[in-house]
Amino acid sequence: MPKQLRPDSYARHTLERYTGSSVKEFRSNILLCNFQRYIESFSEHTENPIISGYWQVVHDETRDISIINYGVGSPSAGIAMHCLSYLDNINSVLMLGMCGGIDDECEIGDLLIPTASIRDEGTSIHYLPKNVPALPCVEINRICEQIIQQNMSKPPRSGIMMTTDYRMWEFDQEFIEYILKHRIIAIDMEIATMFAVGYALNLPTGALMLISDLPLRKGGIKSKNSAKDIFHSYTSEHLKMGVRICEEISKRKEAFSSNTFTSPFCGGVAE
Repeated sequence: MPKQLRPDSYARHTLERYTGSSVKEFRSNILLCNFQRYIESFSEHTENPIISGYWQVVHDETRDISIINYGVGSPSAGIAMHCLSYLDNINSVLMLGMCGGIDDECEIGDLLIPTASIRDEGTSIHYLPKNVPALPCVEINRICEQIIQQNMSKPPRSGIMMTTDYRMWEFDQEFIEYILKHRIIAIDMEIATMFAVGYALNLPTGALMLISDLPLRKGGIKSKNSAKDIFHSYTSEHLKMGVRICEEISKRKEAFSSNTFTSPFCGGVAE
């Protein structure tokens, strides 16, 4: 019989198989995305090659950052997070995602730092009980806010998001009424999963989201043409902020105590 893999070996083998990249190549700070443009832009500006498997990855040793395009949806996001949790050198994971703005004050192009996300997807339940909230690492959130305030003319928005695997919810009035009743600021398909897996597996996780559409406003649902406009106008700055956040995390890591990133308030499970 073939030798049975241990969970850590299986996770590392899966990451290598999905990315086409050796685990030794992964840097300390991970950017996650689900759009090809982010990978191409990062590759171009850092002059590092795109490595392709089922997912795509670019490693930048100079900035100590790897970026992964894992596709779309909570199951894929959960696999990425689970596999990354078994790497020994990871300082942080930061999602650079897009979301639909729900709050009346949201505008296309706004940056959003989620303080939590409602778990309306089917992946996180395998990592946390239903009554445990999906929360990011507080320290990563603090760095995100500081970097955005220092480098952008408009401050970031923050609030509770909702993560759902219900793709066509925009036409479901009962679902919309739930969103409005609970004052959800924005909606996406992966953030709650990432926060939950990060918490359960002791992986410091945060998110910097780009509001790409306003689905409850007339004409606000994202279309093929509007998506092109978003990529052209906002994604370059979004990626730049993500890189700066990772660089700042690297600068500060020596200043943190050994358990700064592993407290329950920071997306980890206390030992």
